[in-house]
Amino acid sequence: MAVSAIWAHKLRSFLTLLGVIIGVTTIIAMMSVIAGLQKQIEKDMSELAPNTFQVQRNDPNFGFNAGHRRYKYRPIITREHSDAIKRYCPSVSLVGPEGWMFGKEIKYHDKKTNPNISIGGGLPEFAVNNGYYVQDGRFVTNGDDDFNRQVVVLGWGVAQKLFEYEDPLGKQVKIDGSRYTVIGILEESGSSWDSNHDHHVVIPLSTFEKNYGDKHSLNITVQAKSAALFEKAKEEVIEVMRAQRGLKPSEENDFAIWSSNTLIDTFNKMTFGIKAAAIGICAISLLVAGIGIMNIMLVSVTERTREIGIRKAIGGQKRHIMAQFIVEAVVLSEIGGIIGVGLGFAVGKIFGSVAHMPTAIPMWTVALGLVFCSFVGLLFGIWPAAKAANLQPIEALRYE
Repeated sequence: MAVSAIWAHKLRSFLTLLGVIIGVTTIIAMMSVIAGLQKQIEKDMSELAPNTFQVQRNDPNFGFNAGHRRYKYRPIITREHSDAIKRYCPSVSLVGPEGWMFGKEIKYHDKKTNPNISIGGGLPEFAVNNGYYVQDGRFVTNGDDDFNRQVVVLGWGVAQKLFEYEDPLGKQVKIDGSRYTVIGILEESGSSWDSNHDHHVVIPLSTFEKNYGDKHSLNITVQAKSAALFEKAKEEVIEVMRAQRGLKPSEENDFAIWSSNTLIDTFNKMTFGIKAAAIGICAISLLVAGIGIMNIMLVSVTERTREIGIRKAIGGQKRHIMAQFIVEAVVLSEIGGIIGVGLGFAVGKIFGSVAHMPTAIPMWTVALGLVFCSFVGLLFGIWPAAKAANLQPIEALRYE
């Protein structure tokens, strides 16, 4: 009976349901994009090798510059800090200082890359700690660093761009006017949350400091000897760094230590607010939709006053009339919810396809959307149902 009553006024029912459809579509689409992005970022942020963390000057900020001014006055991190960690931290196995320059262009004869190449200056530990693997040739060695050799290991994408039809090994490329001999090619790895590793190149750290100056702050990747010693290794590194930088017990760290799990936790906290906002938008839309449902149900009660009178005259009780109109309101709301779920799936997939982003549909959002719809239909259907149930049979029969 509820479906028949809704179907009898298709256009009116659809217009009433727009608020429900918009609310559920919003939450499903937003959550699908966030969930897909979260999975991808959790995967990409695990790029550091197991049991590895990094020491750097500033905290990771996901593109936000909050507190950037205070970072400006932090002392830089140097090789001396890396040497101290190697010397005084018994729980660590590999320590790799590294420097970075971004937005560079690499040339080979008449070919050149886009100006989006990242140059890393590192030691042999760089590859192990960052999870880089050499496909052809070799990685930089301590000998390359000791003698400031002009050698470079190319990311897979860079090699494909410059040496599509020839072997890169032994060839010379130009970076910022300096010539480098190609000694290795990294395996293809793809994009991560903040960069494309296939567009990275690595040179010896001493060569990096010679060509770009030694006043840049370095990052230091540190690998613990085992998973059991991971937290102990972090504590030892913090103690050594504080001692090296002359910090008093009352002063906070003027450096940052983070691992893949740190970034994942930070991202999850950030997306929690976005999820809460999406649920809030959905709730407001459903509230507006609920008012529309209540209005249309009141109109329906008025239009069917004689029907209600006849049902009560032949023995229909209040609870029967109440149930009829509440069920109609809930069914009306649930139809909007189902349409919203379908549209949310479609919008999320389309957005992900256009933006080249992964999407995933969290089933809890589907359940939440449908439960919200049931609650809205029940809440805003009670008053019209009560009004219908309390009509006097004789007055209802005489209604024109």
